[in-house]
Amino acid sequence: MRKYFIHIIGILYCLLFINKCSSGTKIQTFSLRNDSNQASFLEQVQTLQINAIDTNKLDKAGKELWQIVENVLQSDFYLVERKSKQVLNSEVNNPFRSEYMRFLTYSLFFQSKWSELLPERNSYYYDPDSVFLIAKAFAKVDSQSVYFSKDADTVEFEIAPNGAIVVKVSINGKMRNFWFDTGTNYTIVSSKTAEDCNLPILSKESSRAITHTDYKVDVRPAYIQALKFGNMEIMNHPCLIVDDFNLKLHLFASNTPVEIYGIFGWKAIQNAKFTIDYEKRKIIIDRPRKREKSVGNFFWFGIPIIIGEFQNQKILFAFDLGSEKSYLTNNIFKRINFQKIYQQTKGIGSVGGWKFNPTLVVPYFEVNIDTFRIVFVDIGTFDLARNLFFQIDGILGLDFVKKAKITFDIANSKFTILERY
Repeated sequence: MRKYFIHIIGILYCLLFINKCSSGTKIQTFSLRNDSNQASFLEQVQTLQINAIDTNKLDKAGKELWQIVENVLQSDFYLVERKSKQVLNSEVNNPFRSEYMRFLTYSLFFQSKWSELLPERNSYYYDPDSVFLIAKAFAKVDSQSVYFSKDADTVEFEIAPNGAIVVKVSINGKMRNFWFDTGTNYTIVSSKTAEDCNLPILSKESSRAITHTDYKVDVRPAYIQALKFGNMEIMNHPCLIVDDFNLKLHLFASNTPVEIYGIFGWKAIQNAKFTIDYEKRKIIIDRPRKREKSVGNFFWFGIPIIIGEFQNQKILFAFDLGSEKSYLTNNIFKRINFQKIYQQTKGIGSVGGWKFNPTLVVPYFEVNIDTFRIVFVDIGTFDLARNLFFQIDGILGLDFVKKAKITFDIANSKFTILERY
């Protein structure tokens, strides 16, 4: 049996931060690093240092790169695909060729163009996550289609013991409780649910996914003939099947595992506009309506990303509702000077077990998101090892959503805080 590894951000895990020991005094002094504007052009693009980029001084290759990044920020992946192919098919040597391979890969992934992701179709193929091995199976299925029975619908959700959002979805006509997780790229289905709902298996080969605690989980590609959530129905929706045992999250403070019947992941979530009112336990699902092109504060590129601001600089947060808490990545120390931080040992839990790492903790940090000033107190840091194009400064997790009513609309690149609790 052929086995391979897939590194998918957020797949099958909830990050659970439990303090084991800590020391230090909270202070409120921090400032932008003076050397941040001295970064190379590519680093400025990857951190969205828009104020530092003088487009009038860029050469042709630089202007083209910045234009395609603007298309990514507008969620216009048709243009991203077209422009990437133009550059990669050109005989002219481009210094950012490897980046265009990445742009093409993610544009095809977002559009679910599985057959075009196969390596035999493109000699210039870039594959950071072995996604083409999954695409090989998904390409066997007719293209998915999305329907809305009405323009908007309000559904209630439940809360898992760790606070995660649990929604009722219909899998081929049978209702199941799924976790609602923006940080998992694919829809995940437990093996028992797949059997009960008669999901067609697309490959006999077993794949392997790596969770956030380096636990290796077998997955099998399949598809859901009819996936319904509220007013949204997706036909021929690709998914990954995971053994029931591996879809149990062992909470640190409890001997009872939390069983997950599936995960409603990004490939389903990207098809609608969502409003989450955690306090009232309600989600509003809106039919997406593409408006004028504009660079907003929310986009997807491997992971959904929210753009915040600190002292007129962009701060990039991955949006992961599978993470119980928000945290910063170690990349933040390249951008901001903190007068004092302290070390702490934290447990990070995921499917398969726990991992304990010493981590740096920032006593106080504030950033503007949408029209609100968000304050983080004693926020932990984490080394995000995944090779992403954009440099992620932090993760916005479930703790953030618990304190606000939010709307996110990937079609219009907009993340909005409607109300603070």
